[in-house]
Amino acid sequence: MKVLYIASGTGIAGGATKSFISMICQAQNHGIEFEVVCPNENGLTQWLRDRDIKVHVVHFRHVRLPYFNTLSEKIKWLPRLVHDFWINFRARSGVKRIAKEFSPDLVHENSSVINVGYYASKAIGVPDIVHIREYGYLDFRLILPGRKSRLKSPHVSSISITKDIQRHLHQDSKDNAIQIYDGIVRSSDFWINEDKQRWFLYAGRIEPAKGIEDLLHAYVEYAKSVDNPIPLYVCGGCDDPAYLESMKSIAVQGGVDSKVVWLGERADVADFMYNAAATIIPSRFEGLGRVMPEAMANGSLCVARYTGGTKEQLDNGLEFTGAPIAIAYEEKSQLIEALVNITEIFDNGGAFVPGSEFRNMINRAQSSVKEFFSEESFGNKIINYYNKILGDKK
Repeated sequence: MKVLYIASGTGIAGGATKSFISMICQAQNHGIEFEVVCPNENGLTQWLRDRDIKVHVVHFRHVRLPYFNTLSEKIKWLPRLVHDFWINFRARSGVKRIAKEFSPDLVHENSSVINVGYYASKAIGVPDIVHIREYGYLDFRLILPGRKSRLKSPHVSSISITKDIQRHLHQDSKDNAIQIYDGIVRSSDFWINEDKQRWFLYAGRIEPAKGIEDLLHAYVEYAKSVDNPIPLYVCGGCDDPAYLESMKSIAVQGGVDSKVVWLGERADVADFMYNAAATIIPSRFEGLGRVMPEAMANGSLCVARYTGGTKEQLDNGLEFTGAPIAIAYEEKSQLIEALVNITEIFDNGGAFVPGSEFRNMINRAQSSVKEFFSEESFGNKIINYYNKILGDKK
């Protein structure tokens, strides 16, 4: 079997890229012959070349309507739209040429925000698989023109990363659609530290969709509620320096700048999860959210906003284990209450020893992650779906 993969981006730290790497590693394990198309020469492209994986670079953009918040962005809106259309129009020819030369059985696009694989698959007459990783507007304020019509095309199959995304895009009643959770952890990834360090952790991009602003405002109020607040470590990169400064100003104005530690993007985030008193997941509406299962695999107690894909993970865990796998919250007051409660239990000692409330929750969380997010299960389901699509085609 031959598959042409189309990567939607190359940022190694991004969840879509991490899932993509997991997918192609599983494809290798199953003996799939494949090549990859990337939109630029950055991170993922070099990662593939370092491993002698055939990669092509074709410059293309996400298929979305640009949004604007300022007068400058309004002025640039139409020129940016035309520019992106022209880049993608040219990219179609490049990807079609690659597809004709490689002659794959399937084209697999790693996200629904791109469409160059769709046109390449039509050109050579093979099925196109769209991996749907995003709601669109609900999670990233993205308006994705043409996505609904592409998903209705008879030669397009879809893989949704959550049940709710599948329902949201009306893929749940289609024969050529499936829901598969991403492969996030291996059996060797699980560990628990009983001797936790005294810090809270936020791990993720510094951007509005991830809820970092909401967390900082809650942390300011939490810090006023306890005598010795647990510091908050913020681990993640930011593409908008002005937004990062505005987030730092919340801590300064709230009088907690000495308690909020800005670590930037880190390669050792797993160690921070392993040692944290708790990892906080405040995303406003996550598609799936890799951070929570990653944190759980690393033995971290999780405090998570009960919304979007995070809610689905929490509900699955509750159904699977019979009890909560994390501390869930919906309102800021509930988050503050959770942080205060963790502080009191942590400072009294023995918060994570076997048999404790938090340790039992971590154990349930790890059992749930092993059930729903193992890389091995993910790989088997992907390959089985490939076989089904090709079998239905014959």
